[in-house]
Amino acid sequence: MIMNILLDRIKYGKETVRNPLYENENSYGKIEVDYSKCKLCKDCIKHCIVDAIKIENEKITIDSKGCIYCGNCIDVCQYDALKNTHNYKIAEIGDKLREEIYKKFNRSLILRSVDTGSCNACMLELSATTNNFYSISKYGVNFAASPRHSDGIVVTGPVPLNMKDALIKTYYAMPQPRLVIAVGSCACDGGIFKDTYANCESLNKILPVDLYIPGCPPSPQAIIYGLLKLMQRI
Repeated sequence: MIMNILLDRIKYGKETVRNPLYENENSYGKIEVDYSKCKLCKDCIKHCIVDAIKIENEKITIDSKGCIYCGNCIDVCQYDALKNTHNYKIAEIGDKLREEIYKKFNRSLILRSVDTGSCNACMLELSATTNNFYSISKYGVNFAASPRHSDGIVVTGPVPLNMKDALIKTYYAMPQPRLVIAVGSCACDGGIFKDTYANCESLNKILPVDLYIPGCPPSPQAIIYGLLKLMQRI
């Protein structure tokens, strides 16, 4: 084990990155539509497994919160009208967030992670934000074991019926003001599980969501960007 650590240090030269928000050409971001090429053939709509693509005012629109960024729509578009922007900065601030909340947290944020039935992919990426490479704690963001010591909860996964009460109890166990952060497409809009019999309605109908970080799963970069956007540090 020690030998592997030494070899990694020699190979990479460092175990951390000074700025995790570097431009990453391997990331996925919002899917853009080139309307000059789009013929409204609807192939992308037929192949979208989460119904995130609609036609509004004679134009293709893509719901970034519902999209799982699988790339099916890009692959089937015979006119090359869709493309991945590779921009991980896709977090969206909710309507419930107010300026006084920023002042209350004073550029520091303690979070409690709540997994409401995810496949664990989002949890792995969330955990990666705390490792030596990304080191989100240097920005004042840390995770606590108890909601009573937390400023907000990070929800991953859809909300099945059996987890709804536990989620609500966790929310009200936090002191005010309380933040709710949806990480991953399942938490943002139900993902591929939103129409199943075992799931509740969308998270934002159960709790007031302040920050959406879409993706399936979102990368550590996307999560860090969203949390720093929430704290007004970028």
